[in-house]
Amino acid sequence: MIIRKMKPGEADKILDLSAFAFQHQMTEEERRQRKTEMNPAETWVAEADKDILAKLTVLPLHHFLYGASIPSGGVSGVASWPEYRRQGIISKLLKHALEEMYQEGQYLSFLFPFSIPFYRRFGYELFADQETLTLQREQLPPRETHEGVCHRVTPDNPTLEKVYRTWASRYNGTIDRTPEWWKKSVFRRKTGMAAAYFRGGEVRGYLLYHMKENHMDIQELVWLDPDARKGLFAFITNHDSMAKTVSLRLPAHSHVPYLLHDPKVIRNTQSYFMCRIVNAPALLAKLPVQLPAGRSLTLQVEDSFCAWNAGTYQMKSMEEGTDLAFTPSGETSPSDTGTDTQLELSIQPLSAIVMGAQSAVQLWDEGVIHGDREAARMLDESLPTQSTFIYDFF
Repeated sequence: MIIRKMKPGEADKILDLSAFAFQHQMTEEERRQRKTEMNPAETWVAEADKDILAKLTVLPLHHFLYGASIPSGGVSGVASWPEYRRQGIISKLLKHALEEMYQEGQYLSFLFPFSIPFYRRFGYELFADQETLTLQREQLPPRETHEGVCHRVTPDNPTLEKVYRTWASRYNGTIDRTPEWWKKSVFRRKTGMAAAYFRGGEVRGYLLYHMKENHMDIQELVWLDPDARKGLFAFITNHDSMAKTVSLRLPAHSHVPYLLHDPKVIRNTQSYFMCRIVNAPALLAKLPVQLPAGRSLTLQVEDSFCAWNAGTYQMKSMEEGTDLAFTPSGETSPSDTGTDTQLELSIQPLSAIVMGAQSAVQLWDEGVIHGDREAARMLDESLPTQSTFIYDFF
């Protein structure tokens, strides 16, 4: 078996495998469209005797992390024919893909798992849940005074991009969408209508939605300030003559129910996306870590799948910020200053902590990570507080 990049003439074989694995029958038009958009350089295949056994795609993306746009690899379309499953083929494909992400300077990798336990084996960890609120007609928000106006716009209105980017930078894990991503992914998956909230000549919020059978399904709801939220809520409530129910997709455990007149709505929370650190030395050096003055923190990190991440990370408080020194496993670390505390963990919980999805102290309390509890507390407090979320799918 060999692992290589897809060849341009293999599009039909790749699409046949995807259609079988994901049980989706494409129309001829869908197939033609997919073939025109496929980039062979983004897809790895496992081949034996001139047959494609399995494949996966890595999309070159950027995700927000503490306000910065971070290069990342979006793993998508992982599939194999059933007769070749449970032979370690996907594991080898993932290893090749992660090695390429590392070489390409991508710090993080994201994917939507068919099985969370399966991808945990490769260092991925759940970082974002998605919650759907379902409101009955009588639970729609009461109209509140607001300064601007809400109008329907064409879904491809470019003003939505600027609002989204400002909003998305406030979360960890959101995609820094390009115009091409809006066109090929967002508007293709989220068909229907769009409305934007205008105030002072600027768009301050928007929603993507569609109406069907007396139900208003809001696929994205974004606002930049309370006034915009009030205007968008009023727009939603103006559909009360035709919507018996309204569903909102939101970050899990958000404060939105508190803002409703009747918070006792149906809440459906589901596990959503997973994340993995691809290049720990480079990523940790970029994080806005703020250690207490005169303190230092040592992380002993294990990574059995991406060995280049394994080693000792020494972070020290400096006048100009935090200094990071990385010593790969097997090499001798600098001498102990006597002032640092140490934490031992694998790349999986480290990914969850860095993303803001889990507390280091809670993971220490549960025995997931080891070392000094003071180190866990220091790690938590050294990172800004930032919620996790992702609206996209790939």
